[in-house]
Amino acid sequence: MKRRTLLGHLATCVVIAASTISLSEPARAATLAAVPETVRVNVSLYGTTYALIGSTGAMTATTEDGKVLYKGGQRMVARTNVQRIEGEPVTLPPAREGLTRGERASRLELLREARRAAREAEASGKLVTIPFEVSLLAGSDDALGTPVLSATRIGVIRFAADFGYLNWGGRLFRGTLEVTTDDSGDMIVVNQVETGRYLASVTGAESPSSWNDQALAAQAIAARTYLVTHLNRHGNYDLEGDVRDQEYAGIGTEADSTIRAVERTAGIVATYRGAPIEALYSANAGGVTEDSENVYANALPYLRSVPSPGDELAKDSGFGKTSWEWNREFTAPQLGDYMRSRGLNVGVPQRIELVRVTAAGRVTLARVFGTTGTRDVGKDVTRYYFGLKSSLFTVELTEGGEAEWVSWRDTARLVDMGILGSELVGTTYERTLNEDRELTSIRITGFVYKLPSRFIFWGRGFGHGVGMSQRGAQGMALNGANYEQILKHYYQGIALTNIGGA
Repeated sequence: MKRRTLLGHLATCVVIAASTISLSEPARAATLAAVPETVRVNVSLYGTTYALIGSTGAMTATTEDGKVLYKGGQRMVARTNVQRIEGEPVTLPPAREGLTRGERASRLELLREARRAAREAEASGKLVTIPFEVSLLAGSDDALGTPVLSATRIGVIRFAADFGYLNWGGRLFRGTLEVTTDDSGDMIVVNQVETGRYLASVTGAESPSSWNDQALAAQAIAARTYLVTHLNRHGNYDLEGDVRDQEYAGIGTEADSTIRAVERTAGIVATYRGAPIEALYSANAGGVTEDSENVYANALPYLRSVPSPGDELAKDSGFGKTSWEWNREFTAPQLGDYMRSRGLNVGVPQRIELVRVTAAGRVTLARVFGTTGTRDVGKDVTRYYFGLKSSLFTVELTEGGEAEWVSWRDTARLVDMGILGSELVGTTYERTLNEDRELTSIRITGFVYKLPSRFIFWGRGFGHGVGMSQRGAQGMALNGANYEQILKHYYQGIALTNIGGA
């Protein structure tokens, strides 16, 4: 198998404790309404304390009762727990490039004065905390702004573009943005958008927009089905805008191809015995999908293990090849530290036994023996505790001592060598001779390292592996399958039902 960089998974998404998740049985078809015209998506992920919202044109900001806070082209910011000093605030000239020496000294003195005032205000009780504040920013250099609303709790602020698009977090959005709260009471930003545009964005975020139109159509139907089975689960919004539900990035992942995929499949969802299914999907199943009960709690008849030969096409893709085959390496202390940072402490791991493996090859129970104890890791959470792309893996503990040559061009592997603490034992060179066989130049070509003892995880696939494999769907489409054939392969025994709507 091909090597991959150790840093490739340092941004691994948090994997939910899948062994405890119960896949819900959806409502019967007789009670189904059409796909809603609009959907409300939490685009601030796990919440925020600072929501900076602007527009490419002009926008209007209103409170929940309809009061207009602002109308124009400036940006606004909503903040929680803002600390201010009673009385006249100390203002600073904006930080910018090109300040003279005198201007920098003057600004530094004002900063010192502001800090002294804050300390004195805190000591005298004049430092106040405002639970929720909305401010209007004067320009790009204005970080604080002028308050237009202060409140004792987070309120609903609605932003609508008079023309152009709204901007939040460096992304552009259609529809409206709303500052509100999540189920825990934390501040979030919700995008209310036409469902067709939402699905076009999800389709482009979940699958490359350049893919075959039949694969994109299958993705659009899967995304629509997921949508209708996950509505009404939150108080102030419908879905999360990330992998907790479906990836959504506003206008940035829309394309003509994804819009066509949504429009040509309008209203179609996947159903089983008249009810919409749990339309789970993942990036790459590693050649075979998994039975639902081996990852989640329920055995659903349409989520059965099936071959997914199209996944192997990823190896010829520049960005997707490491979703087909991959490996990850840790020294024993590094693995112990990594697991401990994620809440599982066994000291320094001594060995790992794969106690239970499915017929498809996924690990459903791994036992870790360490210097301070033994712990079992079940089902799909192995991905989380070991930092892997999928649970379709094997693991070995090497004795170390072997030599490996690394090209000077392979910067990722050179970083690996440093992280592993490998011993540099030699350098290789390329010598250039002239016609008289005289040495004219020497160039370093690579380095030889002595590798330490380490755990190596070898695996295939990317994601939980249940339901449709997106890479496999593309492979089937390239081999002539249409979207109905793709969906009925990955979701066994289903029908495609048009319930109307987007």
